[in-house]
Amino acid sequence: MLSQTEEPPSTRSPAVSAARPTGATPRHYLAIEGQRLYPFTIDTQPLFDHYRRLVEATLSDYTFANNIIWLSQKSGFYQIIEDCFCLFSLNGHCLTMLLPPLGRQERQADALAACFDIMDGYNPSPYRSVVEFVYRDFAALLDPGRWLIERSLPDYIYRTEDLIELKGNAYKTKRSEINQFRRAYPDHRMELLGPRHWDGIRALIDTWLRNRLKYLGAEAIADFFYTVEQERRAIERALDHYDRLGLTGLALVIDGRLEGFTFGERITPDVANVLVEKTNFAIPGSAQYLFREFTKLFADCTYINVGDDLGLENLRRVKMSYRPALFGEKVTLRRGPAN
Repeated sequence: MLSQTEEPPSTRSPAVSAARPTGATPRHYLAIEGQRLYPFTIDTQPLFDHYRRLVEATLSDYTFANNIIWLSQKSGFYQIIEDCFCLFSLNGHCLTMLLPPLGRQERQADALAACFDIMDGYNPSPYRSVVEFVYRDFAALLDPGRWLIERSLPDYIYRTEDLIELKGNAYKTKRSEINQFRRAYPDHRMELLGPRHWDGIRALIDTWLRNRLKYLGAEAIADFFYTVEQERRAIERALDHYDRLGLTGLALVIDGRLEGFTFGERITPDVANVLVEKTNFAIPGSAQYLFREFTKLFADCTYINVGDDLGLENLRRVKMSYRPALFGEKVTLRRGPAN
């Protein structure tokens, strides 16, 4: 096991292992410096999950579902290097990594060095070679004198019991908002999410988009549309593979119309993860009510992770208002000048 007092990882390029997903080897691949990077698709799930279980991380980024829904098949690639699963993202003219190598700790440092060699072989500048969403224990293995380690946005992690019970003065406003909703809409229904809700989800997203546009300035519209389109594609991909990904969700139905939905999964047996949540924000209290009811589906989990705040102040305030018990620390990683 490496420690910070031992020699830093070698920068040599180790051989790529012969491990492959079950079934036929993908016909298409990205060739860089003699290495083959294969498309990251839904069929990669068994292989990803095998290596993911070797890593102790409870961050929202470390699930197959979270990665596959946000990556298109044209931008996600993987390879098994030093018996570690290495996930790459091709964005524009740059090749980066969305996660550090997933595998046994004693193999990760060599895999990391090989991955940087691959990225450097593709990118116009070594500074473009970066590993995102690095969990704290992995970063602790590295010699800080040889790597540029930058803190990134943390995940917000809550005690599930706190979110279900909403006890005490800290949650007084949440309880009030939920009670207001239940009084205003006594005939609402909460249903387990399934294919019968897909059309309603698409209609709600359109409604949500129209309502948000009413409050946006002209300078913010372009960025907003880009973000919304990315999210729309992610949701569609999740719906396409909902059962296969093992997702669990709820639909909030009022007068026969879907007015809110959410879905998530387990990161580990004891930590759940909220992937997506949307409600009609013209209905006060619906978001708070849907969130609380969703947490009940994971009552056997000690914690629920809701991801980071994307650097948005409004989202930060909302997530802080639920009193996180923990913050899931993450860093980004680049080679330092001496490496």
